[in-house]
Formats: sequence, C-alpha cells, structure tokens
Amino acid sequence: MRLPHLLGPAIILLMTVLICPGASAFWPLSWQLGDEHNYLGPLVTVENKGAQTESVTIRPLLFLAEPQKETYQFLYPLGKTTEGNSHFVPFYSANFGKDYRNYNLLLFFYGQNAEKTYGGFFPVYGTLIERFRRDKISFFLWPLYGHSEVEGGTRTDILWPFFSFYGGKDGGFKAWPLFGTRKRGDERVTSFFLWPFFMWDRKDLDTDNPKESFFAIPFFLKTTSPQSVYYSSLPPFFSYYRNPDKKVVNAPWPFYTYTEGEVEARSYWPIYATDRREAFSTLTVMWPVYKRTEWAVGPQENSEQRILLFNRRTMDDRGFFLNVWPFFEYRSRETNKRFFFPSLLPFRYEEMDRIIKPLLTLYEYKENGSTRLSNFLYGLYTKEETDETWKRRFAFLLEVSKEKDGMGFEVLSGLFGIDARTIRILYVPIKRGAQE
Repeated sequence: MRLPHLLGPAIILLMTVLICPGASAFWPLSWQLGDEHNYLGPLVTVENKGAQTESVTIRPLLFLAEPQKETYQFLYPLGKTTEGNSHFVPFYSANFGKDYRNYNLLLFFYGQNAEKTYGGFFPVYGTLIERFRRDKISFFLWPLYGHSEVEGGTRTDILWPFFSFYGGKDGGFKAWPLFGTRKRGDERVTSFFLWPFFMWDRKDLDTDNPKESFFAIPFFLKTTSPQSVYYSSLPPFFSYYRNPDKKVVNAPWPFYTYTEGEVEARSYWPIYATDRREAFSTLTVMWPVYKRTEWAVGPQENSEQRILLFNRRTMDDRGFFLNVWPFFEYRSRETNKRFFFPSLLPFRYEEMDRIIKPLLTLYEYKENGSTRLSNFLYGLYTKEETDETWKRRFAFLLEVSKEKDGMGFEVLSGLFGIDARTIRILYVPIKRGAQE
C-alpha cells in the first residue's frame, strides 16, 4: 500500500468522496460487489477479507497481492516482483536466494554465487558464474573474444561463431562453417563439414549402448546403437525408428504415422489420429475440428475436448472448464462456479483473470457456496444473493435489498432510503425506533 503507483487513484477517489457523500456506491466512480470495492468502472479493485486487504488491482498497470509481503505485478505480463525474483521485460531482472543473487539492468549485470561475485557490461567486458548452464563465462568485446567452462571442459571463441578452440577435458577446434571437430574425453566425438550439411556424432562411448550418427542434410539422417536404429530421408517427412520397446514409421509425416510398442499411435492427418500410452490418450478427427485428450495424474482422471482449437471442455485437477470462444466461458470446482461473457482470452491463468479479463468481460457470474454474485457492464447492474438475503443495484440510481430482518431500498446511492434499521435523508442515516 506504500507504492507510489497508488497515489494518483487515491487522490481521485478522495476528491470524489468529498464532493459526493454517497460516493461509496456511486457508479461508475465507485461500486461494490461482495468483498470487492471497485473504482472508476473496472479499472481499480480492492479486495478485502474482513479487515484485511487481500489485493489491490489497478488495471492494467498494477496488481498487488498480500501487501505485507510486497508481492505485485505491473504492466502484466511484463513486470513482476515476488519474494525471490523481480523483472520488468526487457529492462530489468533480479533473482535472489540463500546462496545466490543476480541483477540485470539493460546491458549491465551483477551477481553473487556463494562467495564468488561477477559482473560486466555486455558486450564490452564481463564474467558470469553458473549461468546459462555453464560453470563460468567470460567475454571481451563480444563476439571478438569469449571463453566458457563446463564440467571440466573449456571453449575459447574468436569472432564467434567462426573460430573456437577446445581445451581442458575437451579437445579440438572449429572454423565455422567449413570444418570442426570436438572430443570430450572418452565420452563423445563430434565433427562437421560445411555445416549444416554434413555432421558426425559419436556419443555415450563409455557406456554399453554407444550411439553413432551421420547427417547429410536435407537428404539423409542415421543414428544407430546396439539397442536402436533411426533412419530418415528428407527429414522429417520419411523416417523409421526402432528400439526394443517401440517402432515408429513416418511415410510421409504428418500425413501418415504409425507407432507400436509402449506407445500405440496411428495418424491419417488431417482426417483421423489416435495416440495411446500409459495414462494418456488422444483422438483427433478432421484436425483442427475436434480433439479429445484423456490423462491421469495419480488417482486424478483428467479429460479435455477441443473444437476448432480454442473451444474446449476440460475436466482436470482445477475442476471443470468450458470455453466457447469468443462467446462465453464457464468454470466449476466443488462449490465454486464462474461464468464470463464474452470470453476473448480462452486461458486459465489466475493472474490474467485478475488483471486483464475484467476489462474485457461484459457480464460475470460468481458462486462460492451459498453466495452468488452477478455483475453486468462493469457494475452498472449488480446482484448479490445468499440463501436468506439478496441485494440488487442499478448504477447509483436504485438499490433494493432483502435482509433477515426485512426489505430496504436506496435512491441515488443513499440520498433517500429506508431499511429495517434506518431511514436515509440527504445521505444522513436516522435510526428507526429503539435499537438493541
């Protein structure tokens, strides 16, 4: 709540309350739905649970969740800050944990890993430690000079990607794209000639299943080992693969594919395709018209049906999900239900639901146990219901409610009103009779 981003909207709302005493429900400047207090139509939402503020959303600029932990997002999906990392693409990023931290600001970077520190300014000069799957990376006037270390091997690049020299556990050199060779101990040897047309690769040489590959792109590929074979002509169109558990034929891909063994699959694309394996199966008919997927995660059975890619029906660990794009979306999980109209973004991401979808949704229905909430046109008409009470509001013009102790109504957001406890005249509440 200390963020300067909230200062502007706070001033606007304060002026509104001073000008109009009934502004606590003066649509579209201010309106309420359940635990949400909304301001400026769909632009600002403050969600409360009792006396605790759960989240503040200023769409699409800022989403602040659990303010005491200072976890928030800004200009979603570009910026985000959590307890362990922060970023604003493409300008800034930071990651930090118990034994490491690193920061990037445009082309400047700095980091600390255990007791080692590093930093630099790309592409002038710098060093990185345990980044990008390398033990160490150094560069000077990149691509003029670069040096990297990984698992005991080293590589020195001069005018990357043209010249490289390997050392340490590795040996060899390359003069790209003419010729190159690299040997890693007794484990692997790779070479190329006129890259990417001719390449050789021998790996897993220190195991009982060494693999040898030869590529003559785009005409022929081959990989063989004591346990498997793979041949391909004009890849990926024609190929054959076999190991003790599976056989795969593409002739030509994607129009006809055949798999047997631990995976059973047939494809006559785009007319018909099936794929069955342990705890997973798919059926496609007239792609992209229809696709059904079923899978299991432990005891949880999941399924999904798609029509024309975006229109889908899903049942998984997040509950039931039905989307008929771009018209509507329905979700259900135990006693919680939600309905959106229209559904221009057919995705299930909690952050997108909070920050972006309210700007694009004309009608929303929410049900949580016995509480049912409806919102039409960004608060123009709202309805709140429980098993014993209900409230209906049309903008700031009229509100009608039923509480346990009787009916009530308000005109012009409380200019005049009456309920079982009070009478409002010019926004001033007057108690009705004796109150216990």
